[in-house]
Amino acid sequence: MPDELIDIYDENMNLLGQATKSQAHREGLWHRTFHCWIIKKSPDGRPLVWLQLRGKHKEQYPNLLDISSAGHLRTGEAPKDGIREIEKELGLKIDVDKLTKIFTRRLTLDIPGIINREFCATYLLETDKKLSDLVMQPEEVDGIAEADVEDMINLFNGKVKNIYISGLMRNDDGTISPRSGAVTVNELVPHAHDYYLKVMNTVKRYFAGQKQFDED
Repeated sequence: MPDELIDIYDENMNLLGQATKSQAHREGLWHRTFHCWIIKKSPDGRPLVWLQLRGKHKEQYPNLLDISSAGHLRTGEAPKDGIREIEKELGLKIDVDKLTKIFTRRLTLDIPGIINREFCATYLLETDKKLSDLVMQPEEVDGIAEADVEDMINLFNGKVKNIYISGLMRNDDGTISPRSGAVTVNELVPHAHDYYLKVMNTVKRYFAGQKQFDED
């Protein structure tokens, strides 16, 4: 995959110039990303969130459950331009006006070979689609699952050791089949627990009627 050119910022989000994504990760340069949590209500009214299973060939966190859809912003793009990731990864073409901005997260993460400094523009997208409507990108996505938002809160609050999720997973032969079962915290990408909790509690507020949020 070609190395993308992205915009580079200082720690106060002032634009400094451009660099490749690999350079930004190598040198710890601040850049911008798009996070979208796709949400819906179950038939009995419970808030649900979609979790993407990262592909087994991904450089970072293969085979772990993650944000519904996410990606880096290319040079010159505004945060909402990241909506292209939803179509690319999941095959859903979405009207940008359907996105609800909830906050911008400042992410700092140092792992072997990567110094990550990101401003993560984080959105909610309410959908009435079913998981079976999706077309998962073979190179990046190996599954998609639904989780109960209250279960996610209990998991990251440490009240339970695992939760039940159900969805669709890619088999070794490339076919897609239903899959369900229990997962633990260790089976999700290690974003900070307070990030997961902030998102899930915001989803609850959204379904309680709050549709605008502080963009901190």
